[in-house]
Amino acid sequence: MGVDGETVVLKNMLIGVNLILLGSMLKPSECQLEVTTERVQRQAVEEEGGIANYNTSGKEQPVVFNHVYNINVPLDSLCSSGLEASAEQEVSAEDEALAEYTGHTSDHESQVTFTHKINLPKKACPCAGSAQVLQELLSRIEMLEREVSLLREQCEGNCCQGSAATGQLDYIPHCSGHGNFSLESCGCICHEGWFGKNCSEPYCPLGCSSRGVCVDGQCICDSEYSGDDCSELRCPTDCSSRGLCVDGECVCEEAYTGKDCSELRCPGDCSGKGRCVNGTCLCQEGYVGEDCGQRRCLNACSGRGYCQEGLCICEEGYQGPDCSAVAPPEDLRVAGISDRSIELEWDGPMAVTEYVISYQPTALGGLQLQQRVPGDWSGVTITELEPGLTYNISVYAVISNILSLPITAKVATHLSTPQGLRFKTITETTVEVQWEPFSFSFDGWEISFIPKNNEGGVIAQLPSDVTSFNQTGLKPGEEYIVNVVALKEQARSPPTSASVSTVIDGPTQILVRDVSDTVAFVEWTPPRAKVDFILLKYGLVGGEGGKTTFRLQPPLSQYSVQALRPGSRYEVWVSAVRGTNESKSTTTQFTTDKEFEEAEKEKRALKQHDEKANS
Repeated sequence: MGVDGETVVLKNMLIGVNLILLGSMLKPSECQLEVTTERVQRQAVEEEGGIANYNTSGKEQPVVFNHVYNINVPLDSLCSSGLEASAEQEVSAEDEALAEYTGHTSDHESQVTFTHKINLPKKACPCAGSAQVLQELLSRIEMLEREVSLLREQCEGNCCQGSAATGQLDYIPHCSGHGNFSLESCGCICHEGWFGKNCSEPYCPLGCSSRGVCVDGQCICDSEYSGDDCSELRCPTDCSSRGLCVDGECVCEEAYTGKDCSELRCPGDCSGKGRCVNGTCLCQEGYVGEDCGQRRCLNACSGRGYCQEGLCICEEGYQGPDCSAVAPPEDLRVAGISDRSIELEWDGPMAVTEYVISYQPTALGGLQLQQRVPGDWSGVTITELEPGLTYNISVYAVISNILSLPITAKVATHLSTPQGLRFKTITETTVEVQWEPFSFSFDGWEISFIPKNNEGGVIAQLPSDVTSFNQTGLKPGEEYIVNVVALKEQARSPPTSASVSTVIDGPTQILVRDVSDTVAFVEWTPPRAKVDFILLKYGLVGGEGGKTTFRLQPPLSQYSVQALRPGSRYEVWVSAVRGTNESKSTTTQFTTDKEFEEAEKEKRALKQHDEKANS
């Protein structure tokens, strides 16, 4: 900065000091004065007539400095509104609103003009000697201007270039108090944090976001906001200096918690199993440790296990939260069932002393029975049970006379298999069956006749007191599987079975027709059973000459018998044969005719006999 800049700064400082002296000379008890200065643009001065418009140009054009001082009396002051003018400077009575003191000096050699205007409200204060004080202030200002002129002569010429001296020449003395005027640049050099033509605008981030005041380039935020630019919500008590404020919420340091980070944090936040009081965990029931992270074992595991992280690890054979209970057997399964017994198996620890097996029929009034086996057994067969009953079975483990909870199953015994099945009578279409009765209660019997080829069949249900049955309507020569089953509720006994074959039937409705002296034609109805062949026999009645036999294929149902003796009585038999079995024979008799000549003689003799009888 050149000498001109230093001179301007010095001048401004001296003017400010004089105004402060003026304020101090007026006693507060008498007058309360407020002194302000204004920057007056050259155009405004010209409009008021306070400064002449110099028409110089180039380097000879003057530099004009204007100062306006307003001295205001506060409204609540005890001073009256009257102020008498002094003898040295009287204020015109025509100006009722304002008393104005104006002075200016010119340095024609340096072309620098200083203009000062002091405004006082008319009759602002009745304080004694006020006019004299103002006159002394004007004298001091004139002295200051002379000193500035002397300093101006010491400056190097042409501080502001000719190009800078054109246009607006008014001087802004203080740069708003936030910078220094430089004649080299003909402008204010602002202090840090300020900017603008006269350094009047604070340089605060984002203008403090309209949530604070900018002071010396720093935001003084409103109470609810913080941050360099007052854009952040303020946290309660600034997080007690124990955390960071993020969007109005405290992110506390590791050792603290709470809305304002004022509370000590408990280790592990008490593991979610307690509450934190002044940094100490008050654990819930069943939890211990600084962070409530360990579970307390119940009853010290009853001396039958050890505690691990609050849980009892029980010894073999014991269980429960405190290892006080004997562990029951596991995986109870039925290995076999009969009509009188049930076979059981299970898994259990070696520490078991013994097992107790309890069983009882589910029906009302059933007797409960028990069976004990050693602890190293893993199964048992319950015997002497009643067929067709359902039993509730429970298996207990015993250690040191302590009984475990049971493992249970519900099992039904089978119905006994019917015994003594036999066939009393067998015909072509009927079979009579017999069997032995049961000694226990059950619902009834079921008997079935199923053909060996599984085509069709007959099923019948009988009362429990029946022990025989005659089945009719069967096919002749058919082999059947006969099953007898006992029934009780939804249960079925194992069946007793036997096979039986009905007797094959023979040909029926035999007929002899077209009989001559030596030939006869025999017909019959074929049998229903499948047979190997049809057996045809014939011979003279009385057995003379023996029997003649023919084996005919089953499809045949007729046959011509020849070489018969004329005028003889014959008997014919027809039967069916399958394997070694032969059906009953169907038989009939017929008589062959006599020879032709004898027959003619008999006809003539018969005719003559008839004629004589009629004459």
